[in-house]
Amino acid sequence: MGEFKVHRVRFFNYVPSGIRCVAYNNQSNRLAVSRTDGTVEVYNLSANYFQEKFFPGHESRATEALCWAEGQRLFSAGLNGEIMEYDLQALNIKYAVDAFGGPIWSMAASPSGSQLLVGCEDGSVKLFQITPDKIQFERNFDRQKSRILSLSWHPSGTHIAAGSIDYISVFDVKSGSAVHKMIVDRQYMGVSKRKCIVWGVAFLSDGTVISVDSAGKVQFWDSATGTLVKSHLIANADVQSIAVAEQEDSFVVGTAEGTVFHFQLVPVTSNSSEKQWVRTKPFQHHTHDVRTVAHSPTALISGGTDTHLVIRPLMEKVEVKNYDAALRKITFPHRRLISCSKKRQLLLFQFAHHLELWRLGSTVATGTVEAMCLLAVSSDGNWLAASGTSAGVHVYNVKQLKLHCTVPAYNFPVTAMAIAPNTNNLVIAHSDQQVFEYSIPDKQYTDWSRTVQKQGFHHLWLQRDTPITHISFHPKRPMHILLHDAYMFCIIDKSLPLPNDKTLLYNPFPPTNESDVVRRRTAHAFKISKIYKPLLFMDLLDERTLVAVERPLDDIIAQLPPPIKKKKFGT
Repeated sequence: MGEFKVHRVRFFNYVPSGIRCVAYNNQSNRLAVSRTDGTVEVYNLSANYFQEKFFPGHESRATEALCWAEGQRLFSAGLNGEIMEYDLQALNIKYAVDAFGGPIWSMAASPSGSQLLVGCEDGSVKLFQITPDKIQFERNFDRQKSRILSLSWHPSGTHIAAGSIDYISVFDVKSGSAVHKMIVDRQYMGVSKRKCIVWGVAFLSDGTVISVDSAGKVQFWDSATGTLVKSHLIANADVQSIAVAEQEDSFVVGTAEGTVFHFQLVPVTSNSSEKQWVRTKPFQHHTHDVRTVAHSPTALISGGTDTHLVIRPLMEKVEVKNYDAALRKITFPHRRLISCSKKRQLLLFQFAHHLELWRLGSTVATGTVEAMCLLAVSSDGNWLAASGTSAGVHVYNVKQLKLHCTVPAYNFPVTAMAIAPNTNNLVIAHSDQQVFEYSIPDKQYTDWSRTVQKQGFHHLWLQRDTPITHISFHPKRPMHILLHDAYMFCIIDKSLPLPNDKTLLYNPFPPTNESDVVRRRTAHAFKISKIYKPLLFMDLLDERTLVAVERPLDDIIAQLPPPIKKKKFGT
């Protein structure tokens, strides 16, 4: 790999916003995530959990609810009282509709996907019809005395459950009338609390309503009689979120203590047909409040104040035990936030609402606002490569201002790309960790790229769970490709053979001289360093100098509000 002088940068004061809502789409296997600053992200779980779409937030949009409807249509609602639909192709907000009920705290799409419910600050539950172009107000349900904090449809679409302060209401959808009001017990650890907030409800096919509340309880209600069936005290703080599996055989809840609990429906005895809900597994992957959870067919998904999106697989539901079954904790965006001017020794940092320009060795910063997209420009200024929301890449002739060629389509989204200065070869990284090299002048893949695809990458390379976010090249060594993700920096030497699965990928012993036969026999094209992490950016300033920008997780946690203190044994 050689020796480099490294500028180790840790003054990029980037802090991701906390996660407020997640919504899983079972039809497309995509996950929508909203953050406290109004940002909305869409992850493609089938494409190695890649963040394929991103909608910038705004300080006036505090998202409190997020849901999918009509298959691929994404809606959000928040404290500004508006319902918004997102254009997933143009990557902008298609429209916003005022619900005229004050701040919106909850939202749910009907099982058919043709109707939308919102719960408002003034106690109203409003029903909207989803039309091909927009949403249209249909009617109000019976108004309640306090804000509607949670909503859930019965799978038949005939009834809904609405969680409020101190009670749960069950509505008949056809008439809009409340048929039951179930009072929640304010008792917590033998002490009566002033209020009990129902943070989440789930309506099951058999008529059971599951609620989670600020008294730390998970409760089961019979919606036909309006009575409490069973209660579980699981936390010393609020239980803030709930999500049920599509098969209704398990559900997950998140607490303000940072714990996620898994409940499963199991037989009472080994030979019994009678089943009961049992708390089976607690998980502690968060340091702060778990504000939201989701349940996919194979994983439990959670997010909260600590900014982490945690995807924990259900091992009994995963058929093949491979890297897809590994715990994933996504903290940083899957796009580059830093750009570098090598000649002027400048770093450009992208924040949510401004940019900062830093000179290496200086402490002066300036800011402005600018939109970003995934582009690559050749060093001679002749070529521009652009990648949109799909996996396609188009190459344009800048001087003639016309499309030159389109790279053959690939199934997985592009995470990074760059054009080599000497050859005008376009190097493209995808979310499944594949790397391609495409000759722009010849309009075809290079021989090296064809060799790579024929032999295949090392299995450990493909099992990495963070995408490549930056690609660059060595100015004096045209056979070298430099790239990195959040946890490793790699130099690919195209003049050396590719490693096979029997070879040690992370090879720390490169050959030192021509007589070093053993080391030379094991040498391969990949030279990997894991010294710098989490690594947000790394690039060459010149042939012997690197700049590395890190963002330690401890520095982020230090700027978050303090978590709930839990008494530990012996303290």
